[in-house]
Amino acid sequence: MPVQAFKEQLAEEYERRFPRSAAHHRAHAASLLDGCSHAVRWAEPFMPVASRASGARVVDLDGHEFVDYWQGHFTNLLGHNPPLIRDALARALDEGRGLQTGMLHELEARAAELIVECTGTESVRVTTSGSLGTFYASLLCRGFTGRDLVLKVRGGWHGSQPFGLKGVSPHGEAYDRIETEGLSSSTPGEILLTRYNDIDELQRVFRDRGDRIACMLVEPVMGQGGGIAATPEYMREVRRLTAHHGALLVCDEIITGFRFRAGDLTQLYGIEPDLLVLGKVLGGGMPVAAVAGRRDLLALCTREQHRVKFEGGTYSAHELGLLATVTLLEHLIREEPTLYPALARAGGELREEIRGLAERAGVAVSLLGTPEPVGSSSSLLMLHVLREPGDDPASPEEMARRAHPVLDDDLLKSVFLLHGVSVRTGLGAISTVHDEDDFHRTLEGLEAGFDRLRRAGLVDAVA
Repeated sequence: MPVQAFKEQLAEEYERRFPRSAAHHRAHAASLLDGCSHAVRWAEPFMPVASRASGARVVDLDGHEFVDYWQGHFTNLLGHNPPLIRDALARALDEGRGLQTGMLHELEARAAELIVECTGTESVRVTTSGSLGTFYASLLCRGFTGRDLVLKVRGGWHGSQPFGLKGVSPHGEAYDRIETEGLSSSTPGEILLTRYNDIDELQRVFRDRGDRIACMLVEPVMGQGGGIAATPEYMREVRRLTAHHGALLVCDEIITGFRFRAGDLTQLYGIEPDLLVLGKVLGGGMPVAAVAGRRDLLALCTREQHRVKFEGGTYSAHELGLLATVTLLEHLIREEPTLYPALARAGGELREEIRGLAERAGVAVSLLGTPEPVGSSSSLLMLHVLREPGDDPASPEEMARRAHPVLDDDLLKSVFLLHGVSVRTGLGAISTVHDEDDFHRTLEGLEAGFDRLRRAGLVDAVA
């Protein structure tokens, strides 16, 4: 079946299966731009609209229940609406506190203490999103060094902020474009790109431009890049080269912070960044992000120095947000010896089941999301369908070259939803409340989805 015909058939099935969601989108098409306010929450023909979520499951307007691995943009380590956090927020509201007052509150200091304790950093400033975190971190580094160049990895996503909006999405196999209009004409020249896990290219960049590089932004596990993990050798060389050339290292751990341990992943690589950007899990389902690191570097945004305008927004350090953060971090610290090993075991078992399922279905897959320092398995499972079997891709460029020409993330998401599984990047993230029944339903759903794609002739499709 031609791909377009399959997608048209899919759209007709979505209309029949999700009529209330379809009606919702039609009713609000004029007022709600693009049907939603975050692009990655959408896939064609449209996305079911959630009515409630609890634990590992989401229920839509038509009453369909999905096993969910998107889990709030990989935020919900404890699952959707965990009682631990929900009850703490409800108590605060009942006590007449929690909504924005514009006043100081004790939770802000407690959250800072916990972040510093868990990450081994010196100071922290809280904000509301990862995009703001990486933006402020870049400003701090440029101000501190007096340099103007920001180095990032091709395929790396550091939010919708000027210093990250180059080389994010592939165009063919190339990652070289500015991602948006409206930026200053100088911006393209201020962002340098390098290939992930390629030490030789990294060394060439620093040899040629090292005296002008203010900082390097790097994720130990790439989010937009599909779960590709940095090798320990690469991370060590990133740290060595930045230090040698007087540049600063910013580790973007918005996805990985508190995902593998009660703290950052960078420590497991045995390196210390100058700044660490945290988010997602940190907020416990609330809009909380943080920039943590060296005190002398963060001091540029203090009242005393006032050199970098990192002063927060109206909702930074929101009391309910930081109540969720404090409640979650105290729980993770307390339960760390058992919680994270259990997550890793569950991830490892599901990973092997999916690998076997895909092999039986004749689908070549790569299952990413496990950085070497955490062992052989983790709670991140990023599934990619490849043209043919082989080793896991080591960079986004390699992924773009080897990716299946038809079975991309959006199509997998749309197909698997029809079989009761909600995914992102092929699968996504396991929470502490995903159980054997969830995994059984997941495997049934993936098997049915792959069978649907094979019967349509799309598994063997060529570009």
